[in-house]
Amino acid sequence: MMKRFNYCVFILALILITGLSAGADSKFYSDDPILQESDPEDASGTKESEIDLVYDLMENLFSKPGDKTPNVRAQNINTVDEVPDSSWYTNRNALTVTGVEKGLDTTDGPASGQWTIIAGKNDGVTPGFTIKDTAGTKWFIKPDPPGYLGMATGAEVSAGKLFWALGYFVPETHIASLDPANLVIGEDTKIKTPAGNKRKMKQKDIDKMLRRAAKNPDGSYRVIASKALEGEPLGGFRFYATRPDDPNDVIPHEHRRELRGYLVFAAWLNHVDCKALQSMDTLVQQNGKSFVRHHLLDFSSTLGSGSIYPHEFWEGYEYLMEKTGHIGKDAITFGFMVEPYRTDPFFNSRSVGRMRENNKDWDPDTWFPRASNAAFRHARNDDKFWAARKLMSISDDMIRAAIRAGQLNDQASEDFLVKALSERRDAIGRKYLTAANPVVDPVLSQAGVLTFGNAAVSAGFAGAPENYQTIWYQYDNATGQANRIGGTTGTEARIPAPQGLPQQTGAYAKVEISAKSTQHPSWESPVHAYFLRTSDGWKLVGFERIP
Repeated sequence: MMKRFNYCVFILALILITGLSAGADSKFYSDDPILQESDPEDASGTKESEIDLVYDLMENLFSKPGDKTPNVRAQNINTVDEVPDSSWYTNRNALTVTGVEKGLDTTDGPASGQWTIIAGKNDGVTPGFTIKDTAGTKWFIKPDPPGYLGMATGAEVSAGKLFWALGYFVPETHIASLDPANLVIGEDTKIKTPAGNKRKMKQKDIDKMLRRAAKNPDGSYRVIASKALEGEPLGGFRFYATRPDDPNDVIPHEHRRELRGYLVFAAWLNHVDCKALQSMDTLVQQNGKSFVRHHLLDFSSTLGSGSIYPHEFWEGYEYLMEKTGHIGKDAITFGFMVEPYRTDPFFNSRSVGRMRENNKDWDPDTWFPRASNAAFRHARNDDKFWAARKLMSISDDMIRAAIRAGQLNDQASEDFLVKALSERRDAIGRKYLTAANPVVDPVLSQAGVLTFGNAAVSAGFAGAPENYQTIWYQYDNATGQANRIGGTTGTEARIPAPQGLPQQTGAYAKVEISAKSTQHPSWESPVHAYFLRTSDGWKLVGFERIP
């Protein structure tokens, strides 16, 4: 009897294991496509961890950390090839001009009156303070460099608005006026000496910092005021591996699409200093649960600004390591080696700094930050396509609104930046919306007619292809087996399915869509779309641009 009982238990366990395995092998589940990536685990044990500037720079210049496997598809995308909302990224699907100009602003900046300095910053290249205003709100204050009023502060605010519009978490930042007479030093405020010791801050420390700042004629200082981020600061995030003490951080950062796509957005805004130190994780508590939110910050080295000086001519054209190598080559060739930045015309102004003037023929593949990172190196054409499509949702009027928020008070410079960013946006669209099959938004009607869009054609970056080809399959979600039904061809983005498309609720269909274009041979590589038959018709549950 006992043997029979054990045998029955074994059979039952085998059935359960087999059933679970079959379910685990399914390509799609009832909640696909997932639109919100959750943080299910409590992250209250996450501790602050600082990134060393020199080590981070050397590591990325010489050792190239992160996964060495080439051509890995992004791992945090949902089944329809999109990035879900998460503690890393938020899709802004209903952008307006007013919304871009406002961004995430919840205030008009620091409250007027006395500002109490609670921390000073006399290390690094940029002077600054941390203050509390009369409302008790903490703000980080940084001025413009001498001789370039509006340059760093304008770039910081404008770029911050645009990175917010593109979906990233950024600080709330305002242009503000600093009156030195309203500054007081907190009783416990200390400053670090060059030897690394801490001592009480004195008035001479403030005077020293302000000597490295651009002054208004009335004696005030134009500054950016960045509101302290929600939560407890944890330090920046690296662009590879995961944060080991965050239980929700399970996808290697080099395989997160929003960090790969950050390369395209950084190129657009000429954000050459997009290193790990320009990020910040914070431990946030909501509804009794703790999780880590990931932010980008410090955009003073964007557009034409190098933060404390205009961009050097070579910045955006090559890595720092390559620039260093050219010094020796220049010596050997007596300066006859001509880099591209020596012949390209530049726009120069005190409120913008220095930026490439003609951007119509700019190639985003030739843009380089000061140092690369693992996420940028892993960016594939589907990641860049995703970023380019996001970028195309930023209109000229939205760009102008973001530049206007930077308050340059220089119409010629504002007009230049709007024109430059519009041209760079379109250059990115021409490059990356045509580099992969640009079919988007497939819809299968209840009657079995497939319609879709072509992102490159719709944006005006390519002519219509000679024709579209589709191959149709009945798809078994449990086994992954695809049985071909037939193929169809059409000259329009509206193609009826052949006979044999399954009609029962719960059935799946797969269709491969390619395009024949003499100008763009890569379009012949098909995208894969998967549809689920529901009681209301066909629902798109899967899409793969580059499987």
